[in-house]
Amino acid sequence: MDFKIFIAGALALAVTACATTDVQQLTKTSFKVSTRGAPACGSAGTRNVAFRAAAVEVIRRGHDLFVIQGDTTGYDGWSGVNQQGMVVRLIDPRSREAKNALSARQTLGADWQTIVNEGAPVTCTT
Repeated sequence: MDFKIFIAGALALAVTACATTDVQQLTKTSFKVSTRGAPACGSAGTRNVAFRAAAVEVIRRGHDLFVIQGDTTGYDGWSGVNQQGMVVRLIDPRSREAKNALSARQTLGADWQTIVNEGAPVTCTT
């Protein structure tokens, strides 16, 4: 019986693999998001966490519109960690670039306020 509980817990951890994100200010209107995801996240899951973390940070900075200016993906074969880096630039809604910018609120969905209050995602399933 205990073994079944262990297996169920291990499967749950694999599906909700952990991820961590750091944000570094680059300019007044740009920042870098660096995300590391557990092996179970895979590159796509880690990229999704980084993108959602970027959207959260855009809103926390009082904006909605943004563009991704740079994107790097990596895999550390030694530790099995997936890495994703994104350079994010905030876009003024009155600028010419606004029509091509992404909306942080739309990226996060209808429950964006709750997501922003909770902070950057820490699992690949969000």
